[in-house]
Amino acid sequence: MADSGLLIGWNKVVAGRDEKAVELWSEMLAYLRRLHAEGLVTSFDPVMLGAHGGSLNGFVLVRGEQTGLDKIRNSEEFLLFNVRAQKTLDGFTVVRAHFGDEVARILRLYATA
Repeated sequence: MADSGLLIGWNKVVAGRDEKAVELWSEMLAYLRRLHAEGLVTSFDPVMLGAHGGSLNGFVLVRGEQTGLDKIRNSEEFLLFNVRAQKTLDGFTVVRAHFGDEVARILRLYATA
């Protein structure tokens, strides 16, 4: 299992951009399916959150090897997706995620700081 990931999150759709948001969602899932088929990501899980009053209402958790995720994150295609998402979704964010042994490594570093 991959120890690294990306959390791609958002709050809500920008007013008047509903159609674009649906388009973007469909394109993003197709893009992630392609990356998975090509072996560039290990897995991805789309998540919609229930009402909770917070500023994160959904996210996709993408798992893979960090070097591959870095290449994806810096690719022209992913950067264009980010720009489109920022214009369509309030609170859009992409954050590095850590799992498994990576969490243990970070906690060891935390303990020494």
